[in-house]
Amino acid sequence: MSGIMYERIPDANHAVFNRHAAARRAEFRIASTELRPQRTLAIIDGCAAARQHLSWGLLSSGLGLRMATYGSIEDIEEHEAAEFSVVLVCADDSRLMDNSIGPEIEALVRRFPSIPVIVQAELCGPQQILSVLEQGACGYLPGNAGISVCIEAISMALAGGVFVAAENLHDIQRMLGIRRYQFKCGGMFTPRERDVIEVLRQGKANKTIAYALKLAPNTVKVHVRNIFKKLRATNRAEAIYKINTMFDEMV
Repeated sequence: MSGIMYERIPDANHAVFNRHAAARRAEFRIASTELRPQRTLAIIDGCAAARQHLSWGLLSSGLGLRMATYGSIEDIEEHEAAEFSVVLVCADDSRLMDNSIGPEIEALVRRFPSIPVIVQAELCGPQQILSVLEQGACGYLPGNAGISVCIEAISMALAGGVFVAAENLHDIQRMLGIRRYQFKCGGMFTPRERDVIEVLRQGKANKTIAYALKLAPNTVKVHVRNIFKKLRATNRAEAIYKINTMFDEMV
């Protein structure tokens, strides 16, 4: 099933035509008298009314892109995708929660690697946003984003950037910082030493660490000594300071 194309034409109101008609024109080399922009935005949304409303809103804003709308990712045909400059996927929250849409987004990015993909959804938790970005998307829009925010995200994707709404940016940066911190610690410390560090950062004594981790006090003492050595710290205060500094740098 092919999508529907919407575009703004000079000296006329919005025109709508079926993509199959365009394909037939191309097949028989029928010249078109319509003036068409070079770039196309593909909107994928399971709700026909929603995708039509968004496409007309973006057209009215003067974005300067043609709009091709589809009910699902599977509806996109190869010859159509060749004309896309950016793809906007409007995702259902339930599919984000169980991550069932994740493989589809990842497959879409692999299938058309040169086309930036933006995801829009009501659910804007940092975990969902980060997951979508890790699957290759170039942006994440909240479901209540206005036309101006959509244009900003599309423009940034076309320029090669990644868009995340301002209200979500701090949480995403923090999560990325934690992951970088964990990665760095993973290369420097053993798993048991990382467990000790988490309690050590709270300022706990060795006996408390031993009780919390169900370890012998002498074992904790060995781990703490090894942590000091790796950090080149001479005491607990210096070790905690260096660990916290390392974490702050990542965040």
